[in-house]
Amino acid sequence: MLNKLILLFLLSATCMTGQTKSNTKVETYTSRKKLYEIKYAPERWIRADTSDWDVEFHDQYNLVTAYFIEYDYFISDKKLKSTIEDEYKEFGKIKNLKIYKKKINDLTVNYFECELDYNDLLYKYQGFIYNGKGGSIQMQFGAQAEAIEQNKDIIDELSNGISIVK
Repeated sequence: MLNKLILLFLLSATCMTGQTKSNTKVETYTSRKKLYEIKYAPERWIRADTSDWDVEFHDQYNLVTAYFIEYDYFISDKKLKSTIEDEYKEFGKIKNLKIYKKKINDLTVNYFECELDYNDLLYKYQGFIYNGKGGSIQMQFGAQAEAIEQNKDIIDELSNGISIVK
């Protein structure tokens, strides 16, 4: 009897997983130069237009914000650290900046992670810069430290949604 209950539970869990994946709606944001696209699930990421970045997303609870921009120039590996530090200088000094190579889909990117003390709250930022056709692109995620850790799966999902338009 116990084996039948376990089997029934496993079968129902498998069916529920299949239904969840097939019902997930996917939308696509195409970059302004039409070189990159980001596939995202609108029930997890809400798209917002912004004047500072090409596009901005936030999670459904408005805890994590993702920013994407296409630059009309290249950011060299030598200038990565100073470029990232300059982005945050008006908010304070960043600390624990780590930059490393990471593979996202077919792109080898310069991935970064850092922390920022702002108004006595610890914020974490992470993201990547990629030099490709037409210049550089940057995608970054920011939130209070706890929100970054709790939402790692949807951050990875949105990061993995970027690809080159073929």
